Amino acid sequence: MAKKQLKIKLLPNGEMQMETVGVKGKKCLDYVELFKILADAKIQKQELTKEYYEEEQEIYNDNVQDISF
Repeated sequence: MAKKQLKIKLLPNGEMQMETVGVKGKKCLDYVELFKILADAKIQKQELTKEYYEEEQEIYNDNVQDISF
């Protein structure tokens, strides 16, 4: 599983830039909403990366057994 990162740049003019890395699909928009809340910021420009159009692969293991002691 790829490491998920949120990269934030603070620019000298007071603007902030945020980029998600390792977050595929529409889940990246959840990070944008969280950033807006935490930074009390308004989004002025949004660019979607190629990861937005990819599906995140979820791995399931049907052979997992519940073991109680």
